[in-house]
Amino acid sequence: MIKNKKLRKLKSELNNITEEIVLEMLEKLLKREEFDNICKDQECLLDMATYALNRLPAKYVATFRGEAFSKADELEQQHSVDVLAIVTQAIKVVAANEHHAEHKSEHQNQEQS
Repeated sequence: MIKNKKLRKLKSELNNITEEIVLEMLEKLLKREEFDNICKDQECLLDMATYALNRLPAKYVATFRGEAFSKADELEQQHSVDVLAIVTQAIKVVAANEHHAEHKSEHQNQEQS
């Protein structure tokens, strides 16, 4: 744990914008008809986001102004294609996971009750 007050404050001001970009892409993709049957509960969404974030480089910014510039830079065509491919892969991997299949079945049974 960081004991220095200045460093703790700095830590709270650091922001990995790759997280925001991945979550926005995940939200957008899960609205597609092809992913209608994918479980979208907290655990599965967290698995999808974690899978994608572990495969993409972190991009940290320290200020709101820096965040705006960096986000625009991050959304360059190639990076956007990379994020799209990895988030799509994350959705498919989580959906194919045996634990997910059992979880989805339980979730559907609860909805029918």
